[in-house]
Amino acid sequence: MDVSDPTLIMGLHGVFHRHPWIARVLAENDLEDEDVFSLAVARAEAYGWSTTHLGRGPLDGCRWAHNDAGEDWTEDNRVRQLAWIQVAVEEQLHGQRLPLLPVATVLSDVLHHMGTYTLTGLHTVAPLQLSTDDNLVHLSQAADWVATAGPGPSADCVITIAARESADLPTRAQDVNVLILERSFGRLAIHPSKPSAPAGGLAPSLVGEVQTEGMQNAASIHCSLPAWSLDTAIWAAEVTATAVRDAGVTEPVLLTISRNGGGLAQSV
Repeated sequence: MDVSDPTLIMGLHGVFHRHPWIARVLAENDLEDEDVFSLAVARAEAYGWSTTHLGRGPLDGCRWAHNDAGEDWTEDNRVRQLAWIQVAVEEQLHGQRLPLLPVATVLSDVLHHMGTYTLTGLHTVAPLQLSTDDNLVHLSQAADWVATAGPGPSADCVITIAARESADLPTRAQDVNVLILERSFGRLAIHPSKPSAPAGGLAPSLVGEVQTEGMQNAASIHCSLPAWSLDTAIWAAEVTATAVRDAGVTEPVLLTISRNGGGLAQSV
């Protein structure tokens, strides 16, 4: 993957259960072929975030163009890569941040449309070279949103960051930790003394093998979020991406956020 490649990949991991009536409804409406790709395209275009009309030149304000998508809806109560999508981010974002939350929202909407799911983790290949927004106001507002995410106990998570040698992440690791704390505005706590055992919230293999070729895990950060949900997980990914970018990395990286502790979170 070229360091200027605008590809963004997002995958949601967890346990999925189809609606008991969905097969009948799809058959009655001649929609048996509906999958994550077709549903994600429809949902993203409904939000006005993307377009499949690539022959018309620039994306005209849309955030991305669709490349590929897929799913694993095996119902065996094991953690699966439930839904994933690969998009080409618009290369002229005009100060907008990377569309991590919009892309994850589309995937979550698709899963809710077809069934119920328990989120245990997510991964994203983030093209940081396109992330140019230096305004921290949105991160402050997002931190306030996360602070009121729910009355439950805090959630222990593991964040990992992988990059190529050219990103020089090992020498930037301390700066990244400091920037994560600053950009989370007190809503995320880092636990440097936590054991290094991996969390179990991710499926064994992550979509994006071509895009992540040559990337190596450069940091594992054990932390606590105010609660566990898609909102808080994506927020942690965005905070981390911003911190890595502000530490000087201007090329794609692989980020994962995984629920720690072994138990499954409540369905979302």
